[in-house]
Amino acid sequence: MADEFELDYEGEEHHHHHHRSSAETQHRERTESAGGKKKEYYYDSHGRQHTRVFKHRSSVRSEYNERRHESGRRDRISAKKVILTILISIGVIAVLIFSGWKILDVMGKNALYESADSKLPTLAEVETEEQVIPEEDEIRTEYWESGWIRYKGEVYEYNEDILTFLMMGIDKKTEKVAPAKDGISGGQADGLFLLILNPHTHKMQLLAINRNTMTEIDVYNEAGEFVGSGLGQICLQHGYGDGMEVSCRRTVKAVSNLFYSLPIHGYASINMGVIPLLNDAIGGVTVPRMTHENDEIVYGDLQTLYGNDALRYVTNRGNEYEAARFRLEKQKEYLKSFVSKLREQMIAHPATAVELYNIATPYMVTDITLSEVTYLAGQAGDYSFDSSGIYSMKGTTISEEEAKTGHEEFIYDEEQLYDLMIQLFYEKVDEDRLNN
Repeated sequence: MADEFELDYEGEEHHHHHHRSSAETQHRERTESAGGKKKEYYYDSHGRQHTRVFKHRSSVRSEYNERRHESGRRDRISAKKVILTILISIGVIAVLIFSGWKILDVMGKNALYESADSKLPTLAEVETEEQVIPEEDEIRTEYWESGWIRYKGEVYEYNEDILTFLMMGIDKKTEKVAPAKDGISGGQADGLFLLILNPHTHKMQLLAINRNTMTEIDVYNEAGEFVGSGLGQICLQHGYGDGMEVSCRRTVKAVSNLFYSLPIHGYASINMGVIPLLNDAIGGVTVPRMTHENDEIVYGDLQTLYGNDALRYVTNRGNEYEAARFRLEKQKEYLKSFVSKLREQMIAHPATAVELYNIATPYMVTDITLSEVTYLAGQAGDYSFDSSGIYSMKGTTISEEEAKTGHEEFIYDEEQLYDLMIQLFYEKVDEDRLNN
């Protein structure tokens, strides 16, 4: 097998006074050997010197292996750089995501606590026998703080760390949210609930409000002009507005006034048409069968609702006396099961809250921002919720025939509401603060 070689044209030129033929060139060759290579010098017919280098095969193989090793080393270094770059990128992204989540979390918390119009309920201004502090009372009146309440021999103050949200179900079963055609077509709030989050007890509670509760509402005409305030069903307040933010804010005001100027930190009104979507997104909701017989509510066996069955369960009320109370009880049962299942899923998959938020968005009007949702979703796992966590106002129902308005009216018990306010929103003042 012939030797391998490479040519090196040095380009040296020797000047001669005569030209040599090819034959002469071949006879003038000379050979040198050095360093495992054999060099051969010769001149062409133009007098230019050329070098031809012959390499031994062992030398060629050695150089090839060296180049191969160097190439492999460069590939390994390159691979390590790529892996290191990927790991650094993942780390940076993780830090950014975590930082972004924490920023949203902090922003959401701050925004929620600053969102309520009022800071303290006016419950302390209600005149009761206990609120009058006699001079001989063991509690030193000079240390009495504004907002404190004497109740059943104890002193209470409003828990300013509580977060309260008004949830409204609007009687639009199919439509997505859109501005109303005039100032009186915003839609009635057939479902009204206060969601209460107490960070001191880590309890999540719901306060159901009868849609027919008679309280002061603001009335507007079709052009959206204010007409006056008067006693009416609280569900009507949402109808006097644009069906969007204005309707919601007016309903928040009416509910806050009903509960002694209670601070409300956010609202969400949802058209009933989204219920099947939310219901199925968490895998269905299990509730008891309920019937309304002779003005009594009868509970049956359990059933799991899907699709439009969930919508019918929470919206159908029938035409019997206290039909609104019957529907409210069904809504309480549904929400109890829905919230419990949702909480479990949020603990396992925190993104569930955002997923449901996105599903509900076309059907919902809310002032709760993404940062606030982020904060609330992060808190959900620390809160407990059970069937005893749903409360309702007690009172008397006046039938359509007896009511002056021609519609069923619910007259709430003021004393029971006062008790409920203390139970849900107040806590005892420490003895140390009372005696110092």
